[in-house]
Amino acid sequence: MSATVPVATYQHLTWTETMLGMPIGPPTSHPVGPSGAARDVLEGTLRQSLQRDRQNYVLFSGGRDSSALLALAVHVARREGLPEPLPVIVRHPDSPESDEREWQDLVLDHLDVPDHVVIEMRGDQGLLAEVARGAIRRRGPMWPAAIQGHGAIYRHLEPRVIISGEGGDMVLTGHRPNIVRTMLSRPDRRTLRNGLKALRPASLTRRHAREDIARGKMPSPGWLREPGRLAYAEALSALLASPLRWDAATRHAGLNRSVCLGMANFEAEVAAHGSVSVNPLADAAFVDTLARDGGMLGWGDRTAIFRRLFGDLLPDEVLARGTKAAFNSTRWGEQERQFAHEWDGHGFDDDWIDAEALRSEWLSDRPHPISSFLLQVAWAISQGIPVTGDQP
Repeated sequence: MSATVPVATYQHLTWTETMLGMPIGPPTSHPVGPSGAARDVLEGTLRQSLQRDRQNYVLFSGGRDSSALLALAVHVARREGLPEPLPVIVRHPDSPESDEREWQDLVLDHLDVPDHVVIEMRGDQGLLAEVARGAIRRRGPMWPAAIQGHGAIYRHLEPRVIISGEGGDMVLTGHRPNIVRTMLSRPDRRTLRNGLKALRPASLTRRHAREDIARGKMPSPGWLREPGRLAYAEALSALLASPLRWDAATRHAGLNRSVCLGMANFEAEVAAHGSVSVNPLADAAFVDTLARDGGMLGWGDRTAIFRRLFGDLLPDEVLARGTKAAFNSTRWGEQERQFAHEWDGHGFDDDWIDAEALRSEWLSDRPHPISSFLLQVAWAISQGIPVTGDQP
């Protein structure tokens, strides 16, 4: 069975979303997941991918999501007598805070997987590096900003199936019910305060979030002017007011617009390089099945979910890991800051964005994550590249 690259379409942000630098909007509709357990659904997705006639890749960072997918893919391949997937590791020698070698080695040794691909990056995935600029020229800015640099990985790989743990951060979290569970199991001042806040009706949560942002008690990006701050407050309040039932919260998180749009663009970028993208943790059928398995109360926090799904495959120190690598310095370098210095300040709506405040954010030690996309938008505008839909 040969791999056929599906038709994949990039999805642009709306004008309002572009000004905010992030998607906003309600969850999309979803299909009903198949019968069976969530683990079975994951295995079925991987089995189907592994049955193709060429060895699969697994994007493997060493974090929990990619470690779990690699472990499960290897487990399925060995059980079914299929070709084992080849881990692809991206390393940034000039960015020590992104180093995951210790965790990568731990997982590879545990799984007895000696063969893997290591790709070293030295600024290749910068927000305005050569690869990102070429991608923006071809189809304009795409959210999330990091996708523009993914070609720096794929150009080193043959066209094959690429398995990733993308989407896991949003789906496998525990959501609001876990905050309540923590309050009941470890009652103290902090957990009681957080638990009582989590128990508030969604409408009250949204109202309080809007009020906190308006009063400055909850920070909003400093470059946003009044219309932008109001839109940001509305979008953030909607995210905070996820359902209290674990099953509903899981569906809400896994199928919100930011996840669906981000995954669509991730898959389109993989397809643009001739490969097929498989992202089991973001698959709508898995999300629905996981929600159904967990029911109203759920399974607990992120660690409890990983133990439930992958406890037989990985050491507990991996499943319970509480740290993550940082990649800010791999995206912000000299060329990004040079553009920020030289930018003429034009391109954004002055009623929404304070250009000088945005420039100051870009030049700060740790720029706000959503300012990354705005940097690419500003560069595209400076090059005469179309950015988004019509202004309302």
